[in-house]
Amino acid sequence: VLDQLRFIKIILFKKFDIIHINPSLNFKSFIRDGLFIFWAKRKSLPVIIFIHGWKDSFYDKISGLLTFFFNKTYKKADRFIVLASDFKSKLISKDITQPIHILTTSVDNSLVRNFSIENKIEKIHNSSIIKILFLSRIEKEKGIFETIDAFKILFEHGYNVSLSIAGDGNATKEVRDYIAENDLQSNVYMVGYVRGEEKQKMFKDHDIYCFPTYYGEGMPNSVLEAMAFGMPVVTRPIGGIKDFFQNGYMGYLSESTQPEEIAECIKKIINNKKILCNIALYNHSFAIKNFMASKVARKLINEYEDLHAVQKGN
Repeated sequence: VLDQLRFIKIILFKKFDIIHINPSLNFKSFIRDGLFIFWAKRKSLPVIIFIHGWKDSFYDKISGLLTFFFNKTYKKADRFIVLASDFKSKLISKDITQPIHILTTSVDNSLVRNFSIENKIEKIHNSSIIKILFLSRIEKEKGIFETIDAFKILFEHGYNVSLSIAGDGNATKEVRDYIAENDLQSNVYMVGYVRGEEKQKMFKDHDIYCFPTYYGEGMPNSVLEAMAFGMPVVTRPIGGIKDFFQNGYMGYLSESTQPEEIAECIKKIINNKKILCNIALYNHSFAIKNFMASKVARKLINEYEDLHAVQKGN
């Protein structure tokens, strides 16, 4: 309630050209941000909706009273931005006729400052061990246990590999216990939550990024960041990933969450260092061209300018 009152006060006493709202598709955000849209449109303000998180389980529940609420709020927005073509199709199925554009999340320009892809390639050539990284919030649905099991398969098959787990979350203690139960403490390292230089170092020092998520992802930043640091990626065709991910060129998509399939995807990369280096070079170049925050911001500014011009024309 206080959020709504603060929002109403802001738009009543200050002048805005555009209201930009970033909802996620879950119940709390759906209601809270829908009301923000309602108040903004009551004041005849142009509204852009940029949907970040997307849960199909909640989308499937939008019926009855929730559909009525959707029609009175979200359907009144002037345009939508989503992170995946699937999300665009689903909004169209809800009879959204306003423009729907697809954008991406981004990599902070400062994160890759002073990074050298040439040094990364040299390190790969000179290292005898392949370092695998899982960097994310530590939640079961992010694929953390599947990553550990896939690592265990590789290790038991004689591959010289290590696994680092960076992040924190609800499953942190369970993951620690699981590593101990499987006697993997010597080769699996939990480094906790990292940011800034520590995060940069994790990406620099590791060779492959493993993220077999089955969470309701929009466009996981960590995948884009790993690519910017020249890391081949093993992940799943979730959210916006499948719109751009080139299987075999950027790493590999695992269709299932089975550790055996995830391990096979990793094997394809580590069995040949030339392949690993080629993917590293390709991913770095692709990320720098497409995912840097400065470039994504320019696209968002274009959306603002275009909407503002349309509103002035009306």
